[in-house]
Amino acid sequence: MTFIINVAGEALALLPARALHWPARHTLIVADVHWGKAAAFRAASIPIPRGTTTADLERLDTLLAATAATRLLILGDLLHAELPAEAEATAATLLTWRATHRALDIVLVRGNHDARPGALLDDLGITVHEPPLAEGPFILTHHPAPSGGGYNLAGHVHPSVELRGPGRERLRLPCFRFGPAAGLLPAFGGFTGMAPAEPPAPGERVFALAGDTIVPVPVPTAQA
Repeated sequence: MTFIINVAGEALALLPARALHWPARHTLIVADVHWGKAAAFRAASIPIPRGTTTADLERLDTLLAATAATRLLILGDLLHAELPAEAEATAATLLTWRATHRALDIVLVRGNHDARPGALLDDLGITVHEPPLAEGPFILTHHPAPSGGGYNLAGHVHPSVELRGPGRERLRLPCFRFGPAAGLLPAFGGFTGMAPAEPPAPGERVFALAGDTIVPVPVPTAQA
């Protein structure tokens, strides 16, 4: 299921797999991938299961095929950190994946975790931009940075929202959030976690991600 919304005059498709498709630019947009995070934990002797990077790549493959996107735009934190020596398998997995997507243009708007990525970004053939990156009506950053120069799309926050049922059930889910001047993407990486849920603000558009479904969340109306 996809959900089409208008943002700053552009049609954007929200995808339940935690990505955004910009059809006019043939671009798939994600944020906060954090590849190598599990490997970094294992290097610190924390027994995190293997396979998170492979699962993310399979999900990304599905999205690229479904959207026919020719460009992947990442709003920061592609790599969690410089991969430790113990993470050779993770690096090899990423390089093998890249070799099967040679024609894909990959652009990274640098985030705080991309400060010391080592040589892997070059090996992966990724174009790195310092934020902000202006494109069309959008100002693309990692940290949210609303400005008068355009509508800000960002990541970093790992936004979530809490849904409440009639029996006092509570469910916290990742979400997209779009305010008047800025929008937040959910974290794409499967091993990332979520920020504490914040209630929707008046006038904000919030979309929760529940499996293969996108759930528009009711928001309060602004008081006169």
